[in-house]
Amino acid sequence: MRRFSALVAALLAVLLALPCAAAPAGPAAPRRLKIGLDGAYPPFSRLAADGTIDGFDVEVARAVCAKLPADCDLVTLGWDDLVPALLARRVDVTVASQPITDEARRRIEFTRPYWGVPPRFVGRLVDPPTATPPAGLAGRRVGVRAGTVHAAWLATAHPEAQRVPFAAEADALEALADGRVDLVFGDTLTLFDRLERLRPLGRTGFVGGEVVDTRAFGAGAGLGFRREDRDLGATLDRALLELDRDGTLDRLVGHWFPFAIR
Repeated sequence: MRRFSALVAALLAVLLALPCAAAPAGPAAPRRLKIGLDGAYPPFSRLAADGTIDGFDVEVARAVCAKLPADCDLVTLGWDDLVPALLARRVDVTVASQPITDEARRRIEFTRPYWGVPPRFVGRLVDPPTATPPAGLAGRRVGVRAGTVHAAWLATAHPEAQRVPFAAEADALEALADGRVDLVFGDTLTLFDRLERLRPLGRTGFVGGEVVDTRAFGAGAGLGFRREDRDLGATLDRALLELDRDGTLDRLVGHWFPFAIR
């Protein structure tokens, strides 16, 4: 009996010495993220007169934050400050329709693409080109916005074309309508927006198909994050995948654009 009592006492001593089991953890508090936006690229993002911001990228950012979940502060930076602000840790993520290119990935990393539309050519509908662009560009005057990936691609891929640089796509389209250039090449969405404004005239429109070159134009647009924040990047990827599967991204596209961009 004494041996049994001693054994029980020893077991109790061991049990009391063991650390107490931790109480079940409650739900984790949402992380807080600063999201960098362009603010001057409608319909992706635009600042209203009262200082509020809206657009496709803005709604994507909010949808991602809801999926994480995260409390997000939306910060309007402007295009040129997006990457510097991210690297300087003034923002944690950029949602600004940045093309996923090899050059861009030398500085930052990207999530899976959430939209993507290859560039296209625009020509005069009254005298369309005899060959479908990009074929038959030898000697043709092609208007392009200066300093863009589209201008660089045209110079490298089609040196036989006569490149005519312009400050903006609107200027190039005006030159096309006036006959000063034969074609215009550039961002499909920007050109579409300008063509919509010229629709009553009916003189210019898209010619040929999409120009697919992922090395030059990227594999679509992604959310940007710092290379060392790979865990955050994986979390953002999962959120985008869920938004794709539940139809949220397609719904947002339908709200902001008259045709599919993904």
